[in-house]
Amino acid sequence: MGVVLQAPTGSTQDHPPHGAPRGRLRTPSSSLAKLRLTRRAWLLLWLTATLIAVADGGLLLRGAWVTVVVEGRSRSLPAGLTVAQALGRRELPAAGDLLAVDHSVLRKGAYPSRMLVNGQPAPPTRRLQRGDRVTVARGRTRVEPVTRVTQLLAASRPGNPLRSLPTGPAQAVLDRGKLSGRVVPVAYHPAAGAAGPLAVALTFDDGPWPHTTQQMLTILSQRQAPATFFVVGRQVERYPELVRREVAAGMAIGSHSYRHPQPFDRLPVARIRDEITQGRRTLVPLGIYPVGFRPPGGAASPAVTAAAQELGDRTVLWSVDPADWQPGVASDQLVQRVLAAARPGAIVLLHDGGGNRSATVAALPAIIDGLRRLGLTLTVVPT
Repeated sequence: MGVVLQAPTGSTQDHPPHGAPRGRLRTPSSSLAKLRLTRRAWLLLWLTATLIAVADGGLLLRGAWVTVVVEGRSRSLPAGLTVAQALGRRELPAAGDLLAVDHSVLRKGAYPSRMLVNGQPAPPTRRLQRGDRVTVARGRTRVEPVTRVTQLLAASRPGNPLRSLPTGPAQAVLDRGKLSGRVVPVAYHPAAGAAGPLAVALTFDDGPWPHTTQQMLTILSQRQAPATFFVVGRQVERYPELVRREVAAGMAIGSHSYRHPQPFDRLPVARIRDEITQGRRTLVPLGIYPVGFRPPGGAASPAVTAAAQELGDRTVLWSVDPADWQPGVASDQLVQRVLAAARPGAIVLLHDGGGNRSATVAALPAIIDGLRRLGLTLTVVPT
Protein backbone atom coordinates (compact mmCIF):
# COMPACT_ATOMS: atom_id res chain seq x y z
CA MET A 1 0.00 0.00 0.00
CA GLY A 2 1.11 3.52 -0.63
CA VAL A 3 2.54 5.90 1.88
CA VAL A 4 0.73 9.22 2.59
CA LEU A 5 3.08 12.14 2.93
CA GLN A 6 2.14 14.74 5.51
CA ALA A 7 3.73 18.09 6.09
CA PRO A 8 5.49 18.40 9.35
CA THR A 9 4.39 20.68 12.10
CA GLY A 10 5.79 24.16 11.64
CA SER A 11 5.61 23.97 7.88
CA THR A 12 5.54 27.22 5.91
CA GLN A 13 1.96 26.45 4.76
CA ASP A 14 0.73 27.22 8.28
CA HIS A 15 2.84 30.34 8.87
CA PRO A 16 3.44 33.46 6.82
CA PRO A 17 6.88 34.03 5.44
CA HIS A 18 9.37 35.73 7.62
CA GLY A 19 8.82 39.46 7.64
CA ALA A 20 5.36 39.34 5.96
CA PRO A 21 2.57 41.47 7.54
CA ARG A 22 0.02 39.62 9.52
CA GLY A 23 -3.61 39.61 8.35
CA ARG A 24 -5.86 38.27 5.60
CA LEU A 25 -4.08 37.35 2.42
CA ARG A 26 -5.17 39.06 -0.88
CA THR A 27 -5.72 36.46 -3.49
CA PRO A 28 -5.08 37.31 -7.17
CA SER A 29 -8.83 36.82 -8.09
CA SER A 30 -10.21 39.43 -5.66
CA SER A 31 -7.66 42.07 -6.76
CA LEU A 32 -8.57 41.57 -10.40
CA ALA A 33 -12.32 42.00 -9.66
CA LYS A 34 -11.71 45.28 -7.83
CA LEU A 35 -9.58 46.52 -10.66
CA ARG A 36 -12.41 45.84 -13.10
CA LEU A 37 -14.89 47.73 -10.90
CA THR A 38 -12.58 50.73 -10.74
CA ARG A 39 -12.23 50.84 -14.53
CA ARG A 40 -16.02 50.68 -14.97
CA ALA A 41 -16.51 53.53 -12.52
CA TRP A 42 -14.01 55.70 -14.35
CA LEU A 43 -15.61 54.85 -17.69
CA LEU A 44 -19.08 55.74 -16.37
CA LEU A 45 -17.75 58.98 -14.94
CA TRP A 46 -16.11 59.85 -18.26
CA LEU A 47 -19.30 59.15 -20.23
CA THR A 48 -21.35 61.28 -17.82
CA ALA A 49 -18.94 64.18 -18.11
CA THR A 50 -18.93 63.88 -21.88
CA LEU A 51 -22.75 63.97 -22.06
CA ILE A 52 -22.88 67.00 -19.78
CA ALA A 53 -20.27 68.78 -21.90
CA VAL A 54 -22.13 68.01 -25.13
CA ALA A 55 -25.44 69.22 -23.70
CA ASP A 56 -23.88 72.35 -22.27
CA GLY A 57 -22.02 73.00 -25.50
CA GLY A 58 -25.27 72.67 -27.47
CA LEU A 59 -26.93 75.23 -25.27
CA LEU A 60 -24.03 77.60 -25.71
CA LEU A 61 -24.05 77.04 -29.45
CA ARG A 62 -27.75 77.79 -29.71
CA GLY A 63 -27.44 80.84 -27.53
CA ALA A 64 -24.66 82.30 -29.68
CA TRP A 65 -27.11 83.33 -32.43
CA VAL A 66 -29.77 85.99 -32.87
CA THR A 67 -32.88 85.81 -35.05
CA VAL A 68 -33.69 88.54 -37.57
CA VAL A 69 -37.24 88.64 -39.01
CA VAL A 70 -38.03 90.91 -41.99
CA GLU A 71 -41.57 90.75 -43.45
CA GLY A 72 -42.13 87.25 -42.13
CA ARG A 73 -38.81 85.82 -43.35
CA SER A 74 -36.38 84.83 -40.58
CA ARG A 75 -32.64 84.33 -40.57
CA SER A 76 -30.06 83.50 -37.88
CA LEU A 77 -26.97 85.66 -37.44
CA PRO A 78 -24.12 85.50 -34.91
CA ALA A 79 -24.48 87.45 -31.70
CA GLY A 80 -22.30 90.49 -31.10
CA LEU A 81 -23.45 92.45 -34.15
CA THR A 82 -25.18 95.79 -33.79
CA VAL A 83 -28.77 96.16 -35.00
CA ALA A 84 -27.52 98.17 -37.99
CA GLN A 85 -24.96 95.50 -38.88
CA ALA A 86 -27.52 92.73 -38.62
CA LEU A 87 -30.02 94.55 -40.80
CA GLY A 88 -27.37 95.75 -43.22
CA ARG A 89 -27.35 92.26 -44.67
CA ARG A 90 -31.08 92.25 -45.34
CA GLU A 91 -33.29 94.24 -47.71
CA LEU A 92 -35.57 96.37 -45.55
CA PRO A 93 -39.26 96.96 -46.35
CA ALA A 94 -40.31 100.23 -47.92
CA ALA A 95 -41.02 103.26 -45.77
CA GLY A 96 -44.57 104.56 -45.38
CA ASP A 97 -45.74 107.73 -47.09
CA LEU A 98 -47.54 110.80 -45.79
CA LEU A 99 -50.71 111.19 -47.84
CA ALA A 100 -52.95 114.17 -48.36
CA VAL A 101 -56.61 113.87 -47.50
CA ASP A 102 -57.32 112.97 -51.13
CA HIS A 103 -54.69 110.17 -50.90
CA SER A 104 -52.16 111.88 -53.14
CA VAL A 105 -48.58 111.67 -51.81
CA LEU A 106 -47.43 114.66 -49.77
CA ARG A 107 -44.10 113.23 -48.63
CA LYS A 108 -42.80 109.93 -49.90
CA GLY A 109 -40.94 107.74 -47.40
CA ALA A 110 -41.93 109.93 -44.47
CA TYR A 111 -42.27 106.97 -42.08
CA PRO A 112 -39.32 104.54 -42.26
CA SER A 113 -39.59 100.94 -41.13
CA ARG A 114 -39.30 100.34 -37.36
CA MET A 115 -36.63 98.14 -35.76
CA LEU A 116 -37.72 96.15 -32.70
CA VAL A 117 -35.52 94.02 -30.46
CA ASN A 118 -37.52 91.54 -28.42
CA GLY A 119 -40.63 93.58 -29.21
CA GLN A 120 -39.22 96.93 -28.07
CA PRO A 121 -37.86 99.85 -30.16
CA ALA A 122 -34.06 99.82 -30.31
CA PRO A 123 -31.40 102.17 -31.74
CA PRO A 124 -29.24 100.95 -34.65
CA THR A 125 -26.16 100.99 -32.39
CA ARG A 126 -27.52 98.45 -29.91
CA ARG A 127 -25.31 95.37 -29.73
CA LEU A 128 -27.22 92.12 -29.96
CA GLN A 129 -26.82 89.41 -27.36
CA ARG A 130 -27.40 85.71 -27.77
CA GLY A 131 -31.08 84.81 -28.00
CA ASP A 132 -32.22 88.31 -29.11
CA ARG A 133 -34.97 88.53 -31.73
CA VAL A 134 -34.89 91.45 -34.16
CA THR A 135 -38.10 92.29 -36.03
CA VAL A 136 -38.48 94.91 -38.76
CA ALA A 137 -41.98 96.37 -39.14
CA ARG A 138 -42.97 98.05 -42.39
CA GLY A 139 -43.38 101.82 -42.19
CA ARG A 140 -47.08 102.63 -41.96
CA THR A 141 -48.51 105.02 -44.53
CA ARG A 142 -50.58 107.73 -42.88
CA VAL A 143 -53.08 110.37 -43.97
CA GLU A 144 -52.62 113.97 -42.89
CA PRO A 145 -54.80 115.28 -40.04
CA VAL A 146 -58.07 116.86 -41.17
CA THR A 147 -60.66 119.35 -40.08
CA ARG A 148 -64.33 118.66 -40.82
CA VAL A 149 -66.25 121.57 -42.32
CA THR A 150 -69.63 122.21 -43.95
CA GLN A 151 -70.24 124.23 -47.07
CA LEU A 152 -73.29 125.36 -49.02
CA LEU A 153 -73.09 124.51 -52.73
CA ALA A 154 -75.05 126.63 -55.19
CA ALA A 155 -77.39 125.15 -57.75
CA SER A 156 -75.87 124.38 -61.16
CA ARG A 157 -77.42 125.09 -64.55
CA PRO A 158 -76.55 123.20 -67.73
CA GLY A 159 -74.78 124.87 -70.61
CA ASN A 160 -73.29 123.96 -73.96
CA PRO A 161 -70.85 122.28 -73.71
CA LEU A 162 -72.46 120.38 -70.86
CA ARG A 163 -69.88 119.86 -68.11
CA SER A 164 -72.21 119.00 -65.25
CA LEU A 165 -75.81 118.00 -64.66
CA PRO A 166 -78.43 120.46 -63.44
CA THR A 167 -78.79 120.21 -59.69
CA GLY A 168 -80.28 122.17 -56.81
CA PRO A 169 -78.38 123.69 -53.88
CA ALA A 170 -76.73 121.22 -51.55
CA GLN A 171 -75.08 121.08 -48.15
CA ALA A 172 -71.60 119.52 -48.34
CA VAL A 173 -69.79 117.89 -45.43
CA LEU A 174 -66.07 118.01 -46.21
CA ASP A 175 -62.75 116.98 -44.68
CA ARG A 176 -60.05 119.62 -45.16
CA GLY A 177 -56.40 118.57 -44.88
CA LYS A 178 -54.50 120.55 -42.26
CA LEU A 179 -51.26 120.32 -44.24
CA SER A 180 -52.38 120.36 -47.87
CA GLY A 181 -55.55 122.44 -47.57
CA ARG A 182 -57.28 120.06 -49.97
CA VAL A 183 -60.84 118.91 -49.37
CA VAL A 184 -62.64 115.64 -49.97
CA PRO A 185 -66.35 115.03 -49.57
CA VAL A 186 -67.77 113.05 -46.68
CA ALA A 187 -71.48 113.46 -47.52
CA TYR A 188 -73.89 115.60 -49.50
CA HIS A 189 -77.43 116.56 -48.51
CA PRO A 190 -80.06 118.62 -50.33
CA ALA A 191 -80.09 122.12 -48.92
CA ALA A 192 -83.06 123.22 -46.85
CA GLY A 193 -86.04 123.69 -49.13
CA ALA A 194 -84.37 122.00 -52.12
CA ALA A 195 -86.23 119.18 -53.79
CA GLY A 196 -85.08 116.16 -55.75
CA PRO A 197 -82.05 113.87 -55.55
CA LEU A 198 -78.44 115.00 -56.01
CA ALA A 199 -77.53 113.52 -59.38
CA VAL A 200 -74.19 112.21 -60.69
CA ALA A 201 -73.54 110.55 -64.07
CA LEU A 202 -71.07 107.81 -64.96
CA THR A 203 -70.04 107.95 -68.62
CA PHE A 204 -67.92 105.51 -70.67
CA ASP A 205 -66.00 106.33 -73.86
CA ASP A 206 -64.41 104.51 -76.81
CA GLY A 207 -66.62 101.42 -76.91
CA PRO A 208 -68.23 99.16 -77.59
CA TRP A 209 -65.25 96.92 -76.81
CA PRO A 210 -65.21 93.11 -76.75
CA HIS A 211 -65.32 91.61 -73.22
CA THR A 212 -64.75 94.91 -71.37
CA THR A 213 -68.07 96.53 -72.29
CA GLN A 214 -70.00 93.43 -71.29
CA GLN A 215 -68.14 93.19 -67.98
CA MET A 216 -69.01 96.76 -67.11
CA LEU A 217 -72.58 96.33 -68.27
CA THR A 218 -72.96 93.31 -65.98
CA ILE A 219 -71.69 95.29 -62.97
CA LEU A 220 -73.97 98.24 -63.73
CA SER A 221 -77.01 95.97 -64.16
CA GLN A 222 -76.32 94.02 -60.97
CA ARG A 223 -76.11 97.26 -58.97
CA GLN A 224 -79.00 98.87 -60.86
CA ALA A 225 -76.74 101.76 -61.77
CA PRO A 226 -77.66 103.65 -64.96
CA ALA A 227 -74.82 105.06 -67.08
CA THR A 228 -74.17 106.68 -70.45
CA PHE A 229 -71.98 105.12 -73.17
CA PHE A 230 -70.39 107.41 -75.76
CA VAL A 231 -69.71 105.03 -78.63
CA VAL A 232 -67.33 105.21 -81.60
CA GLY A 233 -69.03 104.61 -84.98
CA ARG A 234 -66.56 102.05 -86.29
CA GLN A 235 -66.90 100.04 -83.09
CA VAL A 236 -70.71 100.18 -83.35
CA GLU A 237 -70.48 98.65 -86.81
CA ARG A 238 -68.25 95.86 -85.49
CA TYR A 239 -70.17 95.11 -82.29
CA PRO A 240 -73.79 96.26 -82.71
CA GLU A 241 -75.04 93.56 -80.34
CA LEU A 242 -73.15 95.14 -77.43
CA VAL A 243 -74.92 98.45 -78.07
CA ARG A 244 -78.27 96.66 -78.14
CA ARG A 245 -77.45 95.13 -74.75
CA GLU A 246 -76.62 98.57 -73.36
CA VAL A 247 -79.98 99.93 -74.44
CA ALA A 248 -81.82 96.84 -73.14
CA ALA A 249 -80.16 97.36 -69.73
CA GLY A 250 -81.49 100.93 -69.53
CA MET A 251 -78.29 102.75 -70.44
CA ALA A 252 -78.17 105.93 -72.51
CA ILE A 253 -76.10 106.22 -75.70
CA GLY A 254 -74.13 109.18 -76.99
CA SER A 255 -71.93 109.62 -80.06
CA HIS A 256 -68.13 109.82 -79.88
CA SER A 257 -67.36 110.40 -83.60
CA TYR A 258 -66.85 107.73 -86.25
CA ARG A 259 -63.05 107.13 -86.32
CA HIS A 260 -61.96 108.91 -83.12
CA PRO A 261 -59.34 111.17 -84.81
CA GLN A 262 -57.13 113.42 -82.66
CA PRO A 263 -56.57 116.29 -82.14
CA PHE A 264 -60.20 116.66 -83.11
CA ASP A 265 -60.45 120.44 -82.86
CA ARG A 266 -57.64 120.90 -85.41
CA LEU A 267 -59.47 119.06 -88.16
CA PRO A 268 -61.05 121.05 -91.00
CA VAL A 269 -64.64 121.98 -90.24
CA ALA A 270 -65.86 119.74 -93.07
CA ARG A 271 -64.05 116.76 -91.53
CA ILE A 272 -65.48 117.57 -88.08
CA ARG A 273 -69.00 117.61 -89.50
CA ASP A 274 -68.34 114.36 -91.36
CA GLU A 275 -67.14 112.59 -88.20
CA ILE A 276 -70.21 113.72 -86.26
CA THR A 277 -72.59 112.76 -89.06
CA GLN A 278 -71.09 109.32 -89.70
CA GLY A 279 -71.00 108.54 -85.99
CA ARG A 280 -74.69 109.33 -85.61
CA ARG A 281 -75.51 107.34 -88.78
CA THR A 282 -74.23 104.06 -87.29
CA LEU A 283 -76.87 104.33 -84.55
CA VAL A 284 -79.81 104.74 -86.92
CA PRO A 285 -80.18 101.00 -87.76
CA LEU A 286 -80.32 100.30 -84.01
CA GLY A 287 -83.13 102.83 -83.50
CA ILE A 288 -80.99 104.97 -81.19
CA TYR A 289 -81.08 108.73 -80.92
CA PRO A 290 -77.89 109.94 -79.15
CA VAL A 291 -78.12 112.08 -76.01
CA GLY A 292 -75.29 114.23 -77.29
CA PHE A 293 -71.87 114.35 -78.92
CA ARG A 294 -68.60 114.00 -77.03
CA PRO A 295 -65.57 115.05 -79.11
CA PRO A 296 -62.49 112.80 -78.91
CA GLY A 297 -60.13 114.03 -76.21
CA GLY A 298 -62.74 116.53 -75.04
CA ALA A 299 -61.54 118.94 -77.75
CA ALA A 300 -64.61 121.19 -77.65
CA SER A 301 -63.49 124.29 -79.49
CA PRO A 302 -66.14 126.82 -80.54
CA ALA A 303 -66.00 125.34 -84.06
CA VAL A 304 -66.63 121.82 -82.76
CA THR A 305 -69.47 122.92 -80.49
CA ALA A 306 -71.08 124.92 -83.28
CA ALA A 307 -70.81 122.05 -85.79
CA ALA A 308 -72.42 119.59 -83.37
CA GLN A 309 -75.21 122.03 -82.56
CA GLU A 310 -75.94 122.61 -86.25
CA LEU A 311 -76.30 118.84 -86.64
CA GLY A 312 -78.68 118.63 -83.68
CA ASP A 313 -76.28 117.52 -80.96
CA ARG A 314 -75.34 119.15 -77.70
CA THR A 315 -71.65 118.75 -76.78
CA VAL A 316 -71.15 116.74 -73.57
CA LEU A 317 -67.88 116.91 -71.62
CA TRP A 318 -67.17 115.98 -67.98
CA SER A 319 -66.19 117.42 -64.60
CA VAL A 320 -64.35 114.41 -63.10
CA ASP A 321 -61.50 112.64 -64.95
CA PRO A 322 -59.68 109.94 -62.92
CA ALA A 323 -57.38 109.24 -65.93
CA ASP A 324 -58.22 105.55 -66.21
CA TRP A 325 -56.54 105.66 -69.64
CA GLN A 326 -53.10 106.02 -68.05
CA PRO A 327 -50.94 102.86 -68.35
CA GLY A 328 -50.36 101.13 -65.03
CA VAL A 329 -53.08 102.93 -63.09
CA ALA A 330 -54.44 100.84 -60.21
CA SER A 331 -58.09 100.27 -59.44
CA ASP A 332 -57.84 101.72 -55.91
CA GLN A 333 -56.33 104.89 -57.38
CA LEU A 334 -59.32 105.25 -59.69
CA VAL A 335 -61.75 104.83 -56.79
CA GLN A 336 -59.98 107.45 -54.68
CA ARG A 337 -59.77 109.93 -57.56
CA VAL A 338 -63.44 109.66 -58.44
CA LEU A 339 -64.74 109.88 -54.88
CA ALA A 340 -62.42 112.75 -53.97
CA ALA A 341 -63.66 114.86 -56.89
CA ALA A 342 -67.34 113.88 -56.97
CA ARG A 343 -69.90 116.65 -56.43
CA PRO A 344 -73.66 116.93 -57.00
CA GLY A 345 -74.15 117.21 -60.76
CA ALA A 346 -70.76 115.70 -61.59
CA ILE A 347 -70.20 113.92 -64.90
CA VAL A 348 -67.52 111.24 -64.46
CA LEU A 349 -65.35 110.23 -67.42
CA LEU A 350 -64.39 106.54 -67.67
CA HIS A 351 -63.52 104.24 -70.58
CA ASP A 352 -64.84 100.84 -71.61
CA GLY A 353 -62.76 100.73 -74.82
CA GLY A 354 -59.55 101.89 -76.40
CA GLY A 355 -57.21 99.47 -74.63
CA ASN A 356 -56.81 97.43 -71.45
CA ARG A 357 -59.53 98.64 -69.07
CA SER A 358 -59.21 95.92 -66.43
CA ALA A 359 -58.46 98.51 -63.72
CA THR A 360 -61.68 100.36 -64.55
CA VAL A 361 -63.66 97.12 -64.42
CA ALA A 362 -62.16 96.31 -61.02
CA ALA A 363 -62.81 99.82 -59.68
CA LEU A 364 -66.39 100.16 -60.90
CA PRO A 365 -68.21 98.40 -58.01
CA ALA A 366 -66.41 100.51 -55.39
CA ILE A 367 -67.03 103.69 -57.39
CA ILE A 368 -70.76 103.01 -57.57
CA ASP A 369 -71.01 102.13 -53.87
CA GLY A 370 -68.86 105.10 -52.83
CA LEU A 371 -70.91 107.63 -54.80
CA ARG A 372 -74.07 106.35 -53.18
CA ARG A 373 -72.52 106.57 -49.70
CA LEU A 374 -71.85 110.24 -50.40
CA GLY A 375 -75.59 110.74 -50.88
CA LEU A 376 -75.46 111.00 -54.69
CA THR A 377 -77.93 109.37 -57.10
CA LEU A 378 -76.68 107.79 -60.31
CA THR A 379 -78.45 108.86 -63.49
CA VAL A 380 -77.89 109.14 -67.25
CA VAL A 381 -76.94 112.22 -69.22
CA PRO A 382 -80.23 113.87 -70.21
CA THR A 383 -81.11 114.56 -73.84
